[in-house]
Amino acid sequence: MIRFKFELATDWPPNAWLAVCESGSVEVVVRHGPRVELADGWFCEATWPGAFEDGDFDRTDIVAGSGGRIRGGKAIFVGSGSTVDRLQIARDGKRVHVSNSLVCLIAALGHELDPFYRNYYRDFRSIVSGLSVFERRVRTLRGDLELRYFDNLVWDGTSLERVEKPLPARDLSSFESYRGFMISTMKDLVANAGDGARRFPYGTIGTLSSGYDSPTVAVIAKAAGNEEVLTFGMARGGLEDSGARIAGHLGLRCITIDRDAWRSRAYPEIPFLAADAYGEEMHFRGAEEHLPGRVLFTGYHGGGVWAKQIVAPSPEMVRADPSGLALTEYRLWTGFLHCPVPFCAARELRRIHAISNAEAMKPWDLGGSYNRPICRRIVEEAGVPRELFGRDKRAAAVVLWDRREAFLTDPSLDDYRDWLGRLSGQFLRSGQVPPLLADRLDALRLVLKRPIDRLPEGIAQRIGRLPGAWRLTANRFPPLFHYLFPWAVDHAVRRYGEAHLDRG
Repeated sequence: MIRFKFELATDWPPNAWLAVCESGSVEVVVRHGPRVELADGWFCEATWPGAFEDGDFDRTDIVAGSGGRIRGGKAIFVGSGSTVDRLQIARDGKRVHVSNSLVCLIAALGHELDPFYRNYYRDFRSIVSGLSVFERRVRTLRGDLELRYFDNLVWDGTSLERVEKPLPARDLSSFESYRGFMISTMKDLVANAGDGARRFPYGTIGTLSSGYDSPTVAVIAKAAGNEEVLTFGMARGGLEDSGARIAGHLGLRCITIDRDAWRSRAYPEIPFLAADAYGEEMHFRGAEEHLPGRVLFTGYHGGGVWAKQIVAPSPEMVRADPSGLALTEYRLWTGFLHCPVPFCAARELRRIHAISNAEAMKPWDLGGSYNRPICRRIVEEAGVPRELFGRDKRAAAVVLWDRREAFLTDPSLDDYRDWLGRLSGQFLRSGQVPPLLADRLDALRLVLKRPIDRLPEGIAQRIGRLPGAWRLTANRFPPLFHYLFPWAVDHAVRRYGEAHLDRG
C-alpha cells in the first residue's frame, strides 16, 4: 500500500512540491513549500468544485492548482484542469520525480539546460496545437525531462502512467444551462478555496479589461462571490484598456495597475521566463501585493472557447497562443492559485460552440472577426452597456521580442550579457556565432534595413525576393531572445535550498 511521507522545505516557494517515487518502496516522499495543504492520504495547492475535506480533486476535470491523492493503493498526481499549468517528470532508473514546478525539478536533480539550444520557446509554445501533439520533452544536459498538461499521472509502485481526467455529464444544451453550470461551478470552487478546514484559506480576485473574456469572467466570478478585480490601464502599444467603467457597472472594486510597474522590481522577468521562455505575463509582477493567498480568475482561452468563428471545434484545447502559461512558476513563488475560467468544460467545445451559433443568440451576434455572442449576452445581461466592451482586441501582455518594447530591465540585461559573455568561448568552439556578436550584427542589419522599410510596399517586397535578401529584410526574433530561458532558469534555481537537493 503506497503512502505519502511529507517533508517541509521552508526555503522553497510556498506552493511548490516535488514527489519522489522509487520502485519497490511503499513511500512516496513529498517535499513541499509551506503553503501546501496536507491531509491523510493527500496533499494539494489547489481548489476545485467539491468539499475540501473530501480531497476529491482527482475525480473532477475542474482544478485550479495541483496535488496528489492515494486512491486504490496508487498515488495519483493531479495537474490543473487547463494548459496554463502543468506537471513535470524526471525518470532516473528506479526513481521517478514528479513536480508542479519545472524549476524545482531542475534544481532538485542538479540538471542544467542546454545553453546552445535555441528552440525552448518553440517547444513550450507547441501546447497551442492541443493535448495530443505538444512537445513533451525539455532538453537538459543530463537527459530529457517530460511535461504533462491537464491529464493526471498514476504511480502504481513500479511505473508512472498518464490517465485522462474524468468527464462528468453536464447539461450544456442551451445558453441558460451553460451559464448556470459556470456560475454554480465557480460558487463551489470559491467555497472550497475559502473553507475553514484549510490551514491557508484563499480569497479571490479577478482581472478586467475592455475586451470580451475578462468581463465575462468578472460577471461569473461576481455571481460566485468575488468582489475585486485588477485592471491594467493600458494595453500594448499605449492603447487604453481599462476595465474601471465596467467594474463600476458591476459593482466591483477595481484596482488599476500600471502595466510597466513590473520594471521597477529586482530581476522581475525571472519567474515568467523560467516558465515558458517567453514571459508575456510579466505585467502581473506589478500587482504582486494583491495576489498572495488569492484565487486569480482570468479569461485565458476565452477566444478558443467563446469565439463564434471556430473552424473545427475540438476537445484537444487548441489555442491561438500560450497566454497564461508564463504564470505557472510565478504563482508558486507568490502563493496564489490561477483559475482560467474558460477552460471549464472546454473539452466539450462542440456543445459550447453550438450555443454561440444558436438562433437564440442572434441578438448578441455583432458579426466581424471579433465576435463572441456568449460573452456579450452574459455581460450585457449583467447591466454593462454594449459600447463599453468587446469592440476590438487589445492585450496588456509583454512581448520582449517586439522592438517597440524595452527588452529586459537594465540590471537584468547587464546580468544576462555577463552570463552570455561567459559562454562566448563555448559558442565559438561549437562553431556558432556568440549571441553578443550576433546581437551587434543584427543591430547593423536593422540599420541597413531601415531605408528599405521606408520604400513603397511593392518595391520593398520585390527587394525582399532577391536572392539572399531575406537575411536583411526578414522580421525575426532578436538574437538575444533565444537564450533567455536557460539564463532565467539558472537564476531561478537559486530559490530552492541546497539542503533539499537530490542528486543521487
